Amino acid sequence: MSVEQPTVVVVNAGYEGKRRYYEQLAGLGARLVIVDEPGHWSQSLEDQLPGTRWLAAPVSGNPDTDAAAVLGAVAGAGVHAEGVLTFWEDSVGVAARVAAALGLPGNPPAAVDAARSKLRTRELSARLGLPTPVGCVKVDDLEWLPGVYKLVRGVVTPEHDEIFRAGSDLLLEQYLDGVEFDVDLVMQDGECVFSSVSQNWPTAEPSFQETGLHLPPDHNKKAVAGLVELSVQTVQAFGFRQGVLQVEGKCTSHGPRVVEVNSRMGGARIHQMVEAVWGVDLIEAQLRASLGLPQELTPSRKPRCAIVHALVYAPATGQLGGLPFATVTPEGGLGVKLDIFGEIGQDVTGPDGTFATELAELTLSGKNLRRARSLAAQVLREPPRVLPA
Repeated sequence: MSVEQPTVVVVNAGYEGKRRYYEQLAGLGARLVIVDEPGHWSQSLEDQLPGTRWLAAPVSGNPDTDAAAVLGAVAGAGVHAEGVLTFWEDSVGVAARVAAALGLPGNPPAAVDAARSKLRTRELSARLGLPTPVGCVKVDDLEWLPGVYKLVRGVVTPEHDEIFRAGSDLLLEQYLDGVEFDVDLVMQDGECVFSSVSQNWPTAEPSFQETGLHLPPDHNKKAVAGLVELSVQTVQAFGFRQGVLQVEGKCTSHGPRVVEVNSRMGGARIHQMVEAVWGVDLIEAQLRASLGLPQELTPSRKPRCAIVHALVYAPATGQLGGLPFATVTPEGGLGVKLDIFGEIGQDVTGPDGTFATELAELTLSGKNLRRARSLAAQVLREPPRVLPA
C-alpha cells in the first residue's frame, strides 16, 4: 500500500458476517473509523482490531440526513480521513455523499442513487439507449397480481429488513428468460481493469429466491462476453469511475440484459471466491480506490480452481429438527466454508409459504467445476429435517 496506515471511514458495517472484510482491511494496514448506529455489533471491532475507532451516528434511511450525521460524528471526533468506503448496500448513497463532502475519491452520488433504485435504473438505461426489460415474485396471470402485491407489500417494511427505511416502492416489469449472472467489476478512471463472472443457478419460482452459483461460468462464452460488455457500458454511462461494483444480468433469448447495478462489492463470500479463482483481492481493490491509488492487479490467465456456492432452505414448514451436513476433504484454493443460520427447534417456512427460510450457505472449491459439484453434493446429500408444526 502506497499510503502507510491510511485512515479510512467505514460507513455502516452491515451484518456480522462482514466482520472478515474489516479484519482484512486492518491486515492491509488501514486504520478504520467505523460509523454506525448506537448498539450495533461493529462497536466490538474497536477492541478487536488494532487502530480501529468506532463512532455512533443515527440511521434514518435518508442518504442526505445520514451523510450529515456521519460527517458530524467524524468532525466531532477530530478524524482526518484519507478514504471513505462501505460494503453495505443500505449505505452506498451515504458513503458517496460523505466522500464528496470531504473531497475524497468516490463515485458521483447521482450515479449511486440511480443504481440504488431499480425504477431509476430502468429509466436511465432507457434514456441512454441501453437494453432494458426482476422483481421478487413471478406473476403468471393478472388475476394473481392483487394477491402477489399484498404478499410482497407485507414484506417490504423496515421491520422485515432495514433497507426499506429508504423506501419501499414496488416495480412491475417484464419477465426475463435465460441464465442469470453476477458480473464483478473493478473500475479505474472510468475504465474496467478487471472482471469476474459468476453463473447463478435457476431460482426457486415464484419467489426468485437464489439457490446458488458457480464460477467460472460454463455458459456460452460469446454470450457471457456480451453481458460483460453491456455491464461495463452501463456503469460507464451511469457515471461510475472508481472501485468495485457488481452488476446482475441475464443472457436472454433476446441478448444480454442488465437486471441490477450494485455500486459496491458483492456480498457473502464473493471476494474469497474471486481471489481463489483469479487471484484478485477485491477488498484491497476497493481500499485502493477509496484512497485514489492506482490498481495493481495481476489476475491469473486461467482459473486456479472452481467454486460452488449453494444455499440451503427449509424443505417444508414446521420446526427445524436437524441439519445433517457431511464432511469432505477440502480441495482447491478456498476449501470448504459452511455458514449456518438455522437453529434447531426454530420455526421455519418451506416453499409452500413462497419465501422459504434460509438455513445455511455452503461454499467450496474443487480442481474443476465437475469436482466442486461432486463435493457439494456429498456435503448436502441429506436434506434438513423439519418436524410438523
